[in-house]
Amino acid sequence: MAGRTDHVVAVSIKEMEEFGCPYCGYQSGCAHVSSGGTTAWTCGSEECSKTCCVLAEGVVKSKIGINGSYPDLQAHPRRGIPKHGRPDKKPEGGGEFFHSRGIGLDRCTCFVCGTHDRDGQGHYYLNNIAAFVQCKEAGERVVSMFTKGARLDYRDFEPDRVQVKIGACDKHKLNLQKLHELTQDGVITVSRINEAIA
Repeated sequence: MAGRTDHVVAVSIKEMEEFGCPYCGYQSGCAHVSSGGTTAWTCGSEECSKTCCVLAEGVVKSKIGINGSYPDLQAHPRRGIPKHGRPDKKPEGGGEFFHSRGIGLDRCTCFVCGTHDRDGQGHYYLNNIAAFVQCKEAGERVVSMFTKGARLDYRDFEPDRVQVKIGACDKHKLNLQKLHELTQDGVITVSRINEAIA
C-alpha cells in the first residue's frame, strides 16, 4: 500500500470531510481499499503522503490492519482547523501555472473560431489540451483569458486536480499545437494565447 504509515490513526469520515488529513489537513488523497466500514486512505500532499484509516459512522475500530495495527477511533488530531488544498499562487513573472497533458480529443469549442464541429462533418469531439492548473480559482482566471474555447473541469471529489480544457477544430489544430508549445515552461499568459491564435 502506498504512503507512509509511521503511526496510523483512525478518524471518522465526518471529521475527515471537515478537517482533511489527520496529519497535515490536506483535503485530497487516495482511498486504496475499503472493508467493513473502514477505508485505508493516503494523503495526496507530496509533503505528507501518510496513510490513515477513515471509519464510517458507528465504526469504532479499524477493520483494516496497517503494519499489524488496527487503530481505534480517535478525535481528529486537527479538530477545529479547516482542511486546505493547493495554494492559490501565481508564477513570479505573471500569468498562471498551466501544465498541458498534450493534445487529445474532447467535446469542446474551438478557441480560435468558436465552432463545435471538428471537421464540418458532425464530429463534435475536437482536438483539445487538458492542462492542470493550481486550483479552482486559478482555473477560472485561465478560462477568463480566452474569449472562447476554454472551460474549467472541476470535480468536487477531486478538488486539487483541476484542469482547463481548450479546444480546436481541425482547421485550427496547429494553433492549439502552438499554444501547447508556448506553455511548455508551465505558464500561460494572454500574450501567449494571442500569439498562438495569430
